[in-house]
Amino acid sequence: MHRFVILSFIKSISMKFTLLFSAFILIACIGCKKDDPIKVQQMTYPLPGDQFFPEGIAYNAKTGIFYTGSTTNGDILQVNVETGAASLFSAGAKQGRTFCTGMKVDAKGRLWVCGGPTNIIQVLDAAGNLIKNWDTKALFNSGFINDCIISNGYIYFTDSQVKKVYRANVNNEQPGNLEEWLTFTDQQIPYLTGTNANGIEATTDGKFLIIVISSSGKLYRINIATKGIVEIQLNTPVTSGDGLLLDGNTLYVSRNATGKIFPVVLSNDYSQGTVGNGFGENLLFNTTMAKAGKYILVVNSQLNKRGMVPVLPFTVSRVTIP
Repeated sequence: MHRFVILSFIKSISMKFTLLFSAFILIACIGCKKDDPIKVQQMTYPLPGDQFFPEGIAYNAKTGIFYTGSTTNGDILQVNVETGAASLFSAGAKQGRTFCTGMKVDAKGRLWVCGGPTNIIQVLDAAGNLIKNWDTKALFNSGFINDCIISNGYIYFTDSQVKKVYRANVNNEQPGNLEEWLTFTDQQIPYLTGTNANGIEATTDGKFLIIVISSSGKLYRINIATKGIVEIQLNTPVTSGDGLLLDGNTLYVSRNATGKIFPVVLSNDYSQGTVGNGFGENLLFNTTMAKAGKYILVVNSQLNKRGMVPVLPFTVSRVTIP
């Protein structure tokens, strides 16, 4: 009798262990699906509008949606990265927005949008509604709000005409107040005629910002804690540098006038870099980039064809990272 009870107990424990183990495997497999490669169906994503002239891009990995905005009417589109289905996310005319450049999605799903020569910065919620609007010309006498990056709870903005970097807190339920975070001199970062501070990135350790000066092709490292500025020594300049994308110690520079993306392998302290060969096919004055899985999504802005006849449709290209 005792032996039967013991055997029944062992059998019961064994069955419970088997069920728990099976449940663990099932949960693990479900979790694995989130890391599956993005199933894309096209090399390019066509965008509606024969005068759209896109510039910025932001990708939300949680939803599989990327956003891109127009430099002619301020409209922002949302595009499904797997299917390519595109729709209007936010109409520029309804929100006083006429020009979009760089953009980023924060951890709360809000979209931050740079306004280029309008000097407007806006924050939109996940439904495309306007949360906050800043006129940086009135606030800081800015020149051209170009691009942005999020690091350690803050979003930083470049100015292509005025030697300043602006920032706001992104951790709170409501976006924090915008501030003039850094003012630098011509000795620290020389500005030339044309587009200066353009793309901006942040190192994964949260210590540095990296910006590209389009006119000179130089890269600069900014220490976030001390605001110290160091020129990154390159073997060759990356003139026409536009959007930046940092993946490990490789900084990808979208050089619009060349129609290529160039990798820059950086030293561990980000003080030196070796520029490699350009890649990417059929890019049309490529500007900003976003990483989606093993791909780079790059905007074919065709800004060099404003006032001319652009190649239609406007597109965002999917480029495999070498």
